[in-house]
Amino acid sequence: MKEYLNIILPLLAAGCVIGGGITLYFTYPLMAMKPAQTGPVPGTDHPPVYALRSNRGAMYFVDTGAGWLLIDTGSNAKKIEASLPALGVAPADVKWVLLTHSDYDHVGGLPLFTDAGISMGADELELIRSGKKKLPGCTDLNAVHPLRDGEALACGDVAVKCVAAPGHTAGSMAYLVDGSFLFTGDALRHSAKGDSVHPYTKDKARAKKTIAALPADARMVLTSHYGYYPAPTMR
Repeated sequence: MKEYLNIILPLLAAGCVIGGGITLYFTYPLMAMKPAQTGPVPGTDHPPVYALRSNRGAMYFVDTGAGWLLIDTGSNAKKIEASLPALGVAPADVKWVLLTHSDYDHVGGLPLFTDAGISMGADELELIRSGKKKLPGCTDLNAVHPLRDGEALACGDVAVKCVAAPGHTAGSMAYLVDGSFLFTGDALRHSAKGDSVHPYTKDKARAKKTIAALPADARMVLTSHYGYYPAPTMR
């Protein structure tokens, strides 16, 4: 029995160390995320922008003068619905939804916004059509508008430029609103050292190129998991 324990116990200890290391590897990046808190984003009066925190991410509402433009939809529909009154937002008043990509923490709230037109990067939409990614089951894919790099949109009084941002996912898209506010989704990680690759990125080499090529003339960068900050940054 002693010889048996001398073999088993070291193996169990090694397994615990390896398992703990793997857990830490995947959870540490989550601990470093500091998403925007719910409320108005300072310095965005024209147009006004509001953040709504959804678990470890944030979604953003833009007042277009003709309804709300929403960048991503968060992950927990029930919690989001309960939080909307604090911003003075009714789901029916959201007229446009722009998705940066299709990870669940960015699309889980889609069922709330049934009156909104939904748009996303054409390459990301193709991933969904091929079964490699997905949207909530209630979403009519035929009604989702595919967006191209450089495409210009008019949402009420607000102008939006679509900026391809592949890397985190192959079809990720960023959005430059009124030439001032750049919504990046998970295109990058921001810290005191500057911008770097998001920790859960599929293609890190491509993401580095995306970060270097993001518009440098925006006044503010608004991320999903790392808050918002003045631009340009230390790229």
